[in-house]
Amino acid sequence: MFGTSRQTVTYWCKRAYHKGRESFKDKPRRPKQTKLTPNIVEFILFLRAVFDWGTARIQQGLISLPEFMYLELPYELRNIKNVHLSRTAINNVLKRYNRNGYRSDRETWKFFRAKKPNELWQLDIKGPVTVNGKRYWFVVCIDDYSRYIIALKQLDHCPTTNEIMLTLFPSIKKYMPKNILTDHGSQFSEEWKYLCKHNGIEPLFAHVRYPQDKGKVERTIRNIAEEFTNLLQKFPHWLNGQIEDFMEWYNNCRFHRGINTTPKQLYLSS
Repeated sequence: MFGTSRQTVTYWCKRAYHKGRESFKDKPRRPKQTKLTPNIVEFILFLRAVFDWGTARIQQGLISLPEFMYLELPYELRNIKNVHLSRTAINNVLKRYNRNGYRSDRETWKFFRAKKPNELWQLDIKGPVTVNGKRYWFVVCIDDYSRYIIALKQLDHCPTTNEIMLTLFPSIKKYMPKNILTDHGSQFSEEWKYLCKHNGIEPLFAHVRYPQDKGKVERTIRNIAEEFTNLLQKFPHWLNGQIEDFMEWYNNCRFHRGINTTPKQLYLSS
């Protein structure tokens, strides 16, 4: 009838459908007055640069700030109060000036993985875990390539360097790892370096305050916590040797999404 597309007809029908004030008149051509004046944009960028705030805190700051904070602002920005903006609008300002997002102080972490079993082991200690008023520690060592748990030892005291090595010794003699990665804890001191060298192993150490280096063993410890140690409050009798059963199940039966198979199958098949 009108010689137009269905989309055009739909557009005009929706445009007129305002209950009580149906009209097909043209909308005003005058652009809406924006709240983002130059001073408000400067205010947003100042809070971002000086206070390092995100959009939610900047949104609150536009509405009101403590008086002592206003004193830190440039004089021309101190009268900006009770301005209501959406977080999207604030983020758009930050994006426009390339100020959105948080940048890491260190270089982007790069994923690494050993090329074969026993090329690299990762070792760490979980604890203390308190059960019925007693504290327990767990020595955890995994193979970096396959996520296979090499050792999972439960102790009722913080392990010494010698005890850690004795825990690993049977596996070391059997599999002969090339490197063992640990943190810089007191258990891994000069004595640890000597014991590793004596057994033909190169000791490696993670960067200080950078747990991503030991990400695989940290993730394994989290799995152990969520699937075993956190449940000890309900089932304290699991402390009577069930940790060995858990380790057997974890290696042989538990499907690991990180490697898309069970740890034992990957560890022994390579």
